Amino acid sequence: MSCWNAKTRQFVHLATNLPVARYDAATVSQVYRLRWQIELLFKEWKSHANLRAFSTAKPAIVEGLIWAAVVVAAVKRYLAHSVQIIFEVATSTLRTARCAWQVIPAIVAALLRSAPRRLHVAFMRAIDYLANNAQRAHPHRDRCSGRLATGLKPVFRTA
Repeated sequence: MSCWNAKTRQFVHLATNLPVARYDAATVSQVYRLRWQIELLFKEWKSHANLRAFSTAKPAIVEGLIWAAVVVAAVKRYLAHSVQIIFEVATSTLRTARCAWQVIPAIVAALLRSAPRRLHVAFMRAIDYLANNAQRAHPHRDRCSGRLATGLKPVFRTA
């Protein structure tokens, strides 16, 4: 499959086993761009969860640390999407990952104390902090050539 990239003025060639009658080149190209988000997720896990820094050779401990890293990454993504819904600002998952260490300890402390009111306060402080510090740098550009160019939209409250 080939499609024309007007920006680079070159053809882009894609190999796929999808049926050509059902998936045109533009659709396959968009799906490939979405796949890049998966690669970014893996990069986030490796870079911001210190998956390379385990100092043990015990498989059970390594597995536990990997699962803990996945949970923390999911919490960071949850916080990023919560900011988008509550404050209606496009957030950067990378900036959220970098800023989250400022707010996650208070959330964990509230969870450990089984304190719903403290958890609510910690959560609201966290998303307020992230709304101010984890916004996407170029949301307008993203709609033209970034991850939002595929038609994805930030998750905002609809009602």
